[in-house]
Amino acid sequence: MNDSEVLLRRAKDMKVEESGSAFAALLREKGDEIRRDVFLMLAPEQTASGRLQVGYTIVYPGCTTRGHEHADREEVYYFTKGSGVMVVDGEEYEVEAGDTFYLTPGPFHTTRNTADFPFEFFWFTIKVD
Repeated sequence: MNDSEVLLRRAKDMKVEESGSAFAALLREKGDEIRRDVFLMLAPEQTASGRLQVGYTIVYPGCTTRGHEHADREEVYYFTKGSGVMVVDGEEYEVEAGDTFYLTPGPFHTTRNTADFPFEFFWFTIKVD
């Protein structure tokens, strides 16, 4: 098979089709760009230590999480699908599937999906003494 017989399209290079009824059009409406689903997988009261919390988040194309801070918890993100930006106290870090991101307790942080595909990740927090 030669190069003219195959076509490789990278997902990161594809763009969603635009139409008024597309989900992508709804996601791009200005106003509330916080569009994500969060699944709590393990709550602190379900653990022996009472300190661990685990979840999974899906951030939709062009959208962001609400953002938060916690003075008493470390947090680790493991990105499983897509790409985006991790914003920590105003500083931006590009992240993608396969990356791990650690946060010390304290700083305000949020994630933003900069692609046309869902951005998905696990997050783990543990309460520090």
